[in-house]
Amino acid sequence: MSAQPDQSPRQADTVAYQHPDLSDVLLCPEHGEGWAGLIPLTRHDVPFAAFCSWGTEDDTTVCGRALPMKKRTR
Repeated sequence: MSAQPDQSPRQADTVAYQHPDLSDVLLCPEHGEGWAGLIPLTRHDVPFAAFCSWGTEDDTTVCGRALPMKKRTR
């Protein structure tokens, strides 16, 4: 019996979390960690110019933190 490697990123490598059904909903580690079902992303998985989507229902408080991403190559 051989063990399969874990394909999910280590917690230290996680820079954002993605909603499994809504690909444009991304959360920073502060707001996404601990939510069941969210997909952990590394900096190589984060889309260019992405921001944390977390906010209150009345939009009084919105995170909007820029998420780290891989460097663009020319």
